[in-house]
Amino acid sequence: MRPSSGASTLLSFSHPPPRLSLPPLILKSNPTTACQAQGRTQPHRTLFNPSSIFTSTLPTQLRRLTHAQNSPHSASSIFRAIASVDQYPSFLPFTLSAAVLERDTRGWPARANLTVGYEPFNLQEDWSSIVLCDESRGIIEAKSDEVASEKSIFEILQTRWQITAEEGQDTHVQLDIDLKFRNIVYDQMFAQVEGKVARTVMGAFEKRARELD
Repeated sequence: MRPSSGASTLLSFSHPPPRLSLPPLILKSNPTTACQAQGRTQPHRTLFNPSSIFTSTLPTQLRRLTHAQNSPHSASSIFRAIASVDQYPSFLPFTLSAAVLERDTRGWPARANLTVGYEPFNLQEDWSSIVLCDESRGIIEAKSDEVASEKSIFEILQTRWQITAEEGQDTHVQLDIDLKFRNIVYDQMFAQVEGKVARTVMGAFEKRARELD
C-alpha cells in the first residue's frame, strides 16, 4: 500500500527514534609508554561515542521495495484483507496495534494509526497515515501524515497496492513500498532485511485473503 515526502504496509511516528544503548569505544593506553615508565598512569581516552551517530546528518537513500505475484484468491478478498487496517495486529508481522481514525463515505479507512515494532533493533514507533482505498480500480495507497511525521524515523514512507483481476485467471497483486530513513543508522539496519520485507508482507495478506474467501 507506516509510499511522498514526510515520513505503510498501511502506515509517521510521533516521538523521536529510540536510542540503542551502545558503549563508547575506548582507546587504551599502551602499557609500555614513557608515561608509565615515569610512574604516571595515562588515562583511557574516548575515541568516539557510537550513540552520537543516531543524530547523524549523513544522507540516506530512497529505497523502493517491490513484490508481485499471482494469487488464487478473489480480488475482493485480497482488497478487504488489505483495507482491514484494524485487523492488522492479528496477522501482520511487526504490527503491535492499529486503529482507524477516519473512514471515507464508502466505509473504507481514510486515516489510520499503527504501532509497529521490531525487537532485534529495539524499535517501536507510532505511525500515522493517510489512506486511499479505491475498490473499482483495485488500488490501496497509504502515505505518512505529514503533520504527524516531523519526528518520525522516516522522511518518506508510502505504500501502494495494485490488485488486478482477469476473468478465468488468478488475481495479480503488486506491492510497492517507498521509504527513506532520516538517520543513516536505521537505514543501514534496514538494509540487512530489505530483501525480505515486501515478500513477508505479501505472504501475510495472502494468508488473510485465504481466510476471507
